[in-house]
Amino acid sequence: MRPAHLVLFCHLALLLATCASPSATPTPQRLPTRVPTPTPTPTPFSIAALAYYEEGLAHQEAGNLEGALQSFTWTIQRAPNFAPAYVARGTVHLAQGKLHLALADADAALEADPTNAAAHALRGETLRLLGRVRRALEAFDQALALGPDLKPETFRSRWLAARTTHNADRLLTLGREYATAHPDDPLRHYYRGWGLIELGKPRVAVNILVKGIEATPDPPALLWFALGRAYAADRSWQEAVTSFEATRVLVQAGDASLAVHSDRPIADLFGALGQAYLGAGRCVDAETMLEYAIAVGAPASEHAAALEEARLCQTPTPTATPYLTVTPG
Repeated sequence: MRPAHLVLFCHLALLLATCASPSATPTPQRLPTRVPTPTPTPTPFSIAALAYYEEGLAHQEAGNLEGALQSFTWTIQRAPNFAPAYVARGTVHLAQGKLHLALADADAALEADPTNAAAHALRGETLRLLGRVRRALEAFDQALALGPDLKPETFRSRWLAARTTHNADRLLTLGREYATAHPDDPLRHYYRGWGLIELGKPRVAVNILVKGIEATPDPPALLWFALGRAYAADRSWQEAVTSFEATRVLVQAGDASLAVHSDRPIADLFGALGQAYLGAGRCVDAETMLEYAIAVGAPASEHAAALEEARLCQTPTPTATPYLTVTPG
């Protein structure tokens, strides 16, 4: 499981902790002269359950996932209707790559409390990683309807899900959301440019991305990568090669901005570079890059056709062997 997912849902779990735990220092109140005898009311969740829940959050924040898992399980055993505990345990399963268990916890949390925004967000991220992106987007929409404050924590997941579905309108909306929240961030050009690529306007995207790169003292690799994809969509192969090669140089120097774009950024970069080399007629380089992309995580089926084309274009076209024509005497 990648750290980005753990950080995202640790934030959700910690946010829930603030809502679920009793205040340690209650505000003093002026008492009447004659204190009435209080009517006993049942405690919704036992002190032991809340103690285990807070212990689990502390384990999770410290990176002790097994300890967190045990504490959240003890919480659920003592308070089976406490939705935040299911969400918290689900984030641990998510961090461990146990997606079906994470989804089961998200569903259990929603059964206990259908209005729990964090549970919808957990469900959305789990469905996205399971490849069920349309249902993931529906879950994220429900999460934000119930908890608009989750927009920053869920933005990357919502972007990746929308990008997988090639939903240009949603991508452009997300791009505007990012630009509004981060008006000075150079990555706003990436989000806008990518939406335009998906909309079928690569030349407009090229203009925006070039201006963004020129206006940024140290443009991140992701801007160059998006520019390469815009040129590739316009079939300007040499410009695409130049842009992707600039991306590779920055990534090799430690630039990690491609993680915004993909869960497997290196595979995506070399796959795109291989496709650009092929378009530019550099078949040997294309084969090398495409093979490397597959080796580092790209599905073989994603590049099978291009790889076959790269190999075929290295084979010379057979020419007829000249034979001497003998004219009978």
